[in-house]
Amino acid sequence: MSDAHDPARTDMPAYDFVVARQPIFNRKLETFGYEVLFRTCDGDSCALITDYDEATNRIIADGFALASKGVKQGLKLTVNVGMDNIISRHVLALPPGKVILEVPCAAEASPEFIAACKDLHGAGYVFLLDNFTPEAAEGKAELLRLASFIKVPVGENPGQQAARIRAGLQGWKGKLVASRLETWKAFESCKFLGFDFFQGFFFARPQELTGKRLSTHKLTRLRLLKELADDTADLDAIVRNISTDVALSVRLLHFVNTAAFAMTHRVDTLHRAASLVGTNTLRKWALAAVLSDIDPSDRGRELCYRTLHLANFLSLLGGRVPGGGHSPDKLFLLGLLSNVDAFLGESMRDIVDDMPLSEDLKRALLRDASEPLSRFTALGDSVSHDAWDSARAHLTGLNIPLPAAADLYMQAGEATGQVYQQMA
Repeated sequence: MSDAHDPARTDMPAYDFVVARQPIFNRKLETFGYEVLFRTCDGDSCALITDYDEATNRIIADGFALASKGVKQGLKLTVNVGMDNIISRHVLALPPGKVILEVPCAAEASPEFIAACKDLHGAGYVFLLDNFTPEAAEGKAELLRLASFIKVPVGENPGQQAARIRAGLQGWKGKLVASRLETWKAFESCKFLGFDFFQGFFFARPQELTGKRLSTHKLTRLRLLKELADDTADLDAIVRNISTDVALSVRLLHFVNTAAFAMTHRVDTLHRAASLVGTNTLRKWALAAVLSDIDPSDRGRELCYRTLHLANFLSLLGGRVPGGGHSPDKLFLLGLLSNVDAFLGESMRDIVDDMPLSEDLKRALLRDASEPLSRFTALGDSVSHDAWDSARAHLTGLNIPLPAAADLYMQAGEATGQVYQQMA
């Protein structure tokens, strides 16, 4: 993007941790909130914190403000907390109207712990029991009564497990959250079984709609994507493509007239706006804007944010790979198109076949393991799924230290939040 939005800026802070948000949806696929996931990165590991007390203290100190950026008013953040956080009341540093405290179901329900939970509940804090199983909940009736939510890791076969859990929750009036959902089939199954909220990476996968054609709106956006993806297009060609869409034209003028560009006079023509930001930045902005407009739902917005974050991350990596090999611009485009099948509900092959892309980009988007550029696609898939262990292997092949990549990922997230607000 422009210098004002460059994720490689040297004034960005350095990070030794990764804060990620995973969306939680309701039955209508509207965003209810986010779980905050926290990792510390050191040496060759980027480990998910399992010591809840250490994790929550670091979130309170460093991560909560980052996790809250861009979260709309009224949405919740769920934070994993441990016994010491509860008993010490350190969680009082978190705003009760914004957070839901996730307590592991396996936590020991000592009298001191229950008393602290009751105090916090009285102060307005809401509790969620995480990783719930009937066995882990035995002897914890008081803790169960305090919980407004129960999270069940159902995976791909929720039916029998959900029936057992419901049988053991007679009279409990809270809400059930299904987690670790990887497919749309699992989501639909849990929805049928009466779960209230849903968490997992299913939403980032293509939703197969057999026999359903793309809407006129999506077809128009797909045409624009194909035209803008042509890296031989000059400034005039890009402006012509943008000018065919009134809404996109208005958004571009709004984008250029924001404070980030420090304009002394208002810019009111597309050609003037385009000349100010330049061909490369204009093309990137237009691609991201068109992608964000394909699906205006909450699910689409979450997918767009993650995709733009990935594009910025891969672009940053392109400047760090020893010996180069792939330009940051090419990697930005790779990241931006990596989930286009999920946006459109079409196969990736059908989408990219007639796109004006280089053959190596097409092969990488199709996840062709024989294509060297696919190393970045595989890395992006791992990072997007918060699978930093598998990401480590891909980074080793690229000669990039894991902590350096984690730092770039956080910087890319900062830049994405800024750009996404300006692009709205």
